[in-house]
Amino acid sequence: MKKLSYLLLVIVVFSTSAIAYNKEQVKVVNKFYSHITHKALKKSKFFIKADSVMKMLREGKEFTFLDVRTDGEAAIIKLNGENAVHISIDTLFKAQNLNKLPTNKPLIVVCHSGARAIMAAVGLKEIGFKNVQVLKGGLVSLAIANNPKNAPLQD
Repeated sequence: MKKLSYLLLVIVVFSTSAIAYNKEQVKVVNKFYSHITHKALKKSKFFIKADSVMKMLREGKEFTFLDVRTDGEAAIIKLNGENAVHISIDTLFKAQNLNKLPTNKPLIVVCHSGARAIMAAVGLKEIGFKNVQVLKGGLVSLAIANNPKNAPLQD
C-alpha cells in the first residue's frame, strides 16, 4: 500500500509539473520576445532619452506622457499639462482606461525609474498600440535633464 501511495504521489508531482504552464501561451510569448536581442534593443526606438523628451517639449511636439506610477506616487510628484495622463499600472489594462489613451500621437510611458513603464509599454504594444516608447530612466532621468539648457520655454 505504501508503494502504491508513493507511486501515485510521484505520478501526480511529475504530471503537475509537466502541465504547469499553458503551451499555447508559451508560443505567443516566445514569438513576442524571441526577437529581443541586445543588438535589436540597441537599434530599437522603444526607449527615448530624457534629453529628447525635453527637446520635444521645447519644440511643442505633440505626444502624451502616460504616468503608470501609483496614485500615492503621483500625488507627491505629478506630471502637469494637457499632454499628461496618470493611470496606475494596476488599472491600465481596463477598457475605460485604455480608451483614455490617444492612438494618433506618440505615447511616452513613464514611472519612477523605468521598470513599470517597460512592463506597461510591452503590454500596450502587445495589444496593438503602435507608437509607444519608454522614458529611459523614468522621472529620475527627466528631473536630471530638466535644466536651464533643456527646459521648455515659458511665455
